[in-house]
Amino acid sequence: MKKSDSIRCIRKYIKKDGTVSYHAEVRRKNAKPIRDSFRTLTRAKNWVRKVESSILEGKQVLDNKSRKYILSDLIERYINLHLSKFPQRLKDQITHLNWWKKNYGNKTLIEITPALLSEAKEMLLNGITSRKVNRSNATVNRYFSSLSRAFTLAFQEWQWINENPFRRVSKLKENSGRTRFLTREELRELLQSCKDSKNPNLYGMVLIAALLGMRFGEIANLKWKNIDFENKLITLEITKNRDIRVLPMPEQIYNFLQSKYQPNNNEGYIFLSKDPSKRHPYSIIRKAFQSVLNQLSLNDVVFHSLRHTAASHLAMSGATQGELMEILGHRSPLMTRRYAHFTKKHIASILQKTSNKLIDTPGAANES
Repeated sequence: MKKSDSIRCIRKYIKKDGTVSYHAEVRRKNAKPIRDSFRTLTRAKNWVRKVESSILEGKQVLDNKSRKYILSDLIERYINLHLSKFPQRLKDQITHLNWWKKNYGNKTLIEITPALLSEAKEMLLNGITSRKVNRSNATVNRYFSSLSRAFTLAFQEWQWINENPFRRVSKLKENSGRTRFLTREELRELLQSCKDSKNPNLYGMVLIAALLGMRFGEIANLKWKNIDFENKLITLEITKNRDIRVLPMPEQIYNFLQSKYQPNNNEGYIFLSKDPSKRHPYSIIRKAFQSVLNQLSLNDVVFHSLRHTAASHLAMSGATQGELMEILGHRSPLMTRRYAHFTKKHIASILQKTSNKLIDTPGAANES
């Protein structure tokens, strides 16, 4: 690129108080203009030369805004203008964003480079959480995706940066989704132990999760207004995909909710915490749930395993992929595909029974 390919200009401005400033600008074909302001003409000229030199060397030239704003500015604006509209998403991401602010909040946006992000990745992997454990690859990826969304807005809409540096950093490889599910006997033992738990909410939450495959957040956010006893339906208004989902109530759940029903508390949460205005916190349920798991020696089971339990047994009972997607609230068939082998076993059983009816095989009873 020749210097003639760029257009440069420096304008002198005099404010009412007599202060002089020089506004420098370099324009390139098919690119955003690069601007900055200086107190002296000499500095403005030097800046123009540096910018043109960088262009000639093929380097990425960032706007002045990426030097002006620090990471904390970006995070706060992202929370106030974007995440504040989605309270549940804010709750999920605030821990991640606070970590970035604590460790890199004073860095200017131009300093948030792929090299710095690689350093942050190592820090996250080697760090110890409040639960005294290392973060998994999947968790580190969530930390990165939370801030990457903010950088995407800063690039596409706010024009604070000329690129999103997160796009040049590879994601960590994640293990395939945890598909541990409970057998019929394990689930019955678990439910009985949950009934005996000191936590009054544990049994109901586990029952709903295991039979309907609902996520913890979906259960914790349930209010009495979401329960239609007449038609035996549960309406989920706050879901991971932000789609309203309506599920039929099995008799076991219907009977349980009827026993807890408070007719004069339509806006109240079904599973109350110490503060009735707030949903039941996951940390308390996790502690009570883990205590029961330890008693039963159930290994490699977490609360989310109950969702897999519901999905796996539904598939074994003959639920189609479309039916599983509707019940679980999956948008993509890929999420439901992990249960396909259960459905195939059911189909194989049906095919074999049908084949035995049509053609006699040695050792097979001929059903009429």
